Amino acid sequence: MSVLSPFQTAVVAESNRTPEFTLSPDARLAQIMDHRGMSSAGVPIPTSGWETLPARRAWMPGAVRETLEADPHPLTGKRTTRDVAIDVLMVVLALAIGVVGVWGRFGNWGPLLATDIAIGLVGCGALIWRRRWPLAIALILTLVSGVASFVGGASFLALFSLAVHKPLRYSVSIGALGICAAMSNFFFYPDAQTDVWYAVLLYSILITAVAVGWGTMVRNRRQLLISLAELARNVESEQRERIAAARATERERLAREMHDVLAHRMSLLSVHAGALEFREDASSDEVRRAAGVIRAGVHQMLVDLRDVIGMLREETDDLASPMRTLAFVDELFAETELAGSPVRATIEIDDLDEVPGVISRAAYRIVQEGLTNARKHAGEVTVTVIISGAPGQGLTICIRQPLNPVAAMQNPIPGTGSGLVGLQERVTLAGGELEHGVKERNFVLTARLPWETECPR
Repeated sequence: MSVLSPFQTAVVAESNRTPEFTLSPDARLAQIMDHRGMSSAGVPIPTSGWETLPARRAWMPGAVRETLEADPHPLTGKRTTRDVAIDVLMVVLALAIGVVGVWGRFGNWGPLLATDIAIGLVGCGALIWRRRWPLAIALILTLVSGVASFVGGASFLALFSLAVHKPLRYSVSIGALGICAAMSNFFFYPDAQTDVWYAVLLYSILITAVAVGWGTMVRNRRQLLISLAELARNVESEQRERIAAARATERERLAREMHDVLAHRMSLLSVHAGALEFREDASSDEVRRAAGVIRAGVHQMLVDLRDVIGMLREETDDLASPMRTLAFVDELFAETELAGSPVRATIEIDDLDEVPGVISRAAYRIVQEGLTNARKHAGEVTVTVIISGAPGQGLTICIRQPLNPVAAMQNPIPGTGSGLVGLQERVTLAGGELEHGVKERNFVLTARLPWETECPR
């Protein structure tokens, strides 16, 4: 099962509000999965909605809640509020049916009727344990109902509970036994309300079919709920693995960039440090200048390391070329327009070469990912790119693309959000912020990066 990219998900949500646009089943399922928290943008994935609502959990069947909870509650073996309420309702209903069953015999009070009622009361109370021993309770109550009319209602409800908790073959077998018990009860009490045996047989078959069918329907619905929850849990797990892989990819690429950026600076530092070591006749001005070069180089390396230290990143397609900066952003615009997506670019920086190297490379990567998303998901719509900033004020990149439901749904390659995950890693490490979402029927990607005044290139 594929999960839509953040832009596709935004299109789905937007188009769902538009009457003339009808979602396909796959798109609707993807939207449902995204609302469950399975964001493909690399943000934390929360647990299922029902897990955050204690009141709702309390009104779920105990067996279903125990299966659905990823981290079962220590009291999950106990009955929930719903289970207790259903138990009380079952007992009251069984008592009411039992009273109706023996109502016509109250005029002939005797030991037989008293025994019947006593057995019936015990049978109705036994329904409380029908979840723990569904087969045993149903079997005993069915057999007893053959000689005790008051147990008839309890045996019907026990058969229903058996169909809920056990496979169909058990409830069918006990149901057939219950039909025989009903006929036995008919012949055991000659003062029955009807003397037509086949009417009792048809009535028994109908009641048995209702109990078995109703219970089987409830069982199937619960199994469907559990299977859907398990499916959603698997999708969440797979999405977390994809996010982890995307982050690892971004870290490995950053490690290679760190080598490309720092190797040259470290070699220069080594040369100047060696000159200080071997030139004993160097003047104080020469020593001061060399120390200044070393200090500036170390400062620049610390600035670069703030962005890339500890990160691992995969090799790029062109291993010999370091990652590009904003100075090459015009080439990105040209590539996007050649692919059929017009670009309206506004650059409010006089000289892009003034942007610090680490920040400039991160900004280039952000623009690249934003334009890539536009080509993949937005189709032939105009993409607006605004790059602004100044030393001490920070660098802001805003990429805006109108929602295009048709292009997003026709796109045969589902997005995984890996690019945005990598951007989130890079921007966070650089001390910046990354936001994306739908604003005024546009998918907007906004990044804010620090641009220090004294940061040398």
